[in-house]
Amino acid sequence: MRRIAFFVEGQTEQIFVNRLIKEILGTTQINILQKQFRGGVSIPKQEIVRNSSFSRNPKYEVLIFDCGADNRVKSEIIENISNLRKRGYGMIIGLRDLYPIPIDNLERLEKGLRYLPHHLKKDAPFYDMIIAIHEIEAWFLAETNHFKKIDKRLTGHFIKEHLGFDPYVIDPESREHPAKDLDNIYRLVGKSYTKKYNATTRVVNKLDFNHIRNNLRYDLEPLDKLLKVVESFKSQK
Repeated sequence: MRRIAFFVEGQTEQIFVNRLIKEILGTTQINILQKQFRGGVSIPKQEIVRNSSFSRNPKYEVLIFDCGADNRVKSEIIENISNLRKRGYGMIIGLRDLYPIPIDNLERLEKGLRYLPHHLKKDAPFYDMIIAIHEIEAWFLAETNHFKKIDKRLTGHFIKEHLGFDPYVIDPESREHPAKDLDNIYRLVGKSYTKKYNATTRVVNKLDFNHIRNNLRYDLEPLDKLLKVVESFKSQK
């Protein structure tokens, strides 16, 4: 059985990766375990199972860890990578947002996050880090097909008239706070975008993943990289 682990910044990333995994690997031959890391500073760290799904004849096993903060993604990987490798995990991937770090610091941040301490040198070929610019919500903002699923009034003209920008034509990675943009757009029709589990799940379930996989990926390098990771994992012999 092939195994892959994702360490993500928060709940939103966990929900998105879970859906993306199912879109690419299917749902009939896969075990998915979603966990949360909580505590670790003033209180003991806990590993909590948020959700799990198991197949009778699994071909793949996927762990998705919600680390609870952007600055904990790499530290949790460092703490767990050797054990995961011993348990047969062939890939360990980190996913976090760039925000609130300025875009000018992206290259330096990427270099630092991809470096592993010397004692983990043997694990380095099986590790990588993906940084969403500026937030993973930029990918949601780019997937404009979902707006009319929320409300048919959410056309580019309508949004620009009220908010001053058209998500159908802009570069979503140029928006510094796309999560706020989404909330502002949804509020135009009496709804909102929040980080709550059920609300985020509803938004992710409205996204057009065929459009994401076949079109949007080529405009969003971090998204394309994530897709290639999962596709490569699927194609391994």
